[in-house]
This record gives sequence, C-alpha cells and structure tokens, in this order.
Amino acid sequence: MNVTFFSELEDGSSNNFSTSKEIPEDSILGGGDFTKDNIGELLSCFRSGHSTESDNLWLLSTSFSETLSTIDDDSLKGVATHWAEESSWGGTDANENELANHLFELKCAYSSSSKRIWVFFE
Repeated sequence: MNVTFFSELEDGSSNNFSTSKEIPEDSILGGGDFTKDNIGELLSCFRSGHSTESDNLWLLSTSFSETLSTIDDDSLKGVATHWAEESSWGGTDANENELANHLFELKCAYSSSSKRIWVFFE
C-alpha cells in the first residue's frame, strides 16, 4: 500500500483526501510501500500512537513528532533495526538500512516543522 507522510496544513485541517495527489506538495514529508501494520509497529518502536481519522488517514501523536525532531542519527538507526525485526515484516526481505533511509528522510523533511504529522494510506 502506498503511504504518504505529510504535515498538518496551514489551516490546521487534514482535509479528506481521496488520493495522495491531492495532498499539497509542500506538506509531503516522505512515504513508501508499507502496510498499516508496518506503520503501527513503527509507532510502537517510538512508543507512540495515532488516532484514526478515517480508514485511510491517521493522525500521529505529538510524541512521535517530538521524538522524530530530536532523535539523534544513531538512535534513529537503532529504531530502524528494531522495526525491521517486527512481525509485520515476516516473509518479506525487510532491510534495516532501507528502513533507516525512510526514517532519515522523514526526519530531515520534518525537522523544520512543528506541525502534526499525518499518514495517508492509498
């Protein structure tokens, strides 16, 4: 499933997008091919959670955003290593380096923001 991480829009809304193409380009933080279980386990690795706004839209907790903006690179690599070992990756060739790259991309894109992070599943 295609996943798009994006920051809260200027008006504070999430809008109810029907496709990722509707998300404003300047709010997109990253994404990839993940399942909801993958993202749920990632949040667990961060000891964080989410609220479900709709079947295809999650609002991540502020603790995820705060940790992402302050975590050092070695710790982020450790999170990726732990995430790669989670059960949702069973039967796949999950690569901790690729997962770390996704997290580094997300961190870099988010580092200049203080807005909430949303996840859109398509």
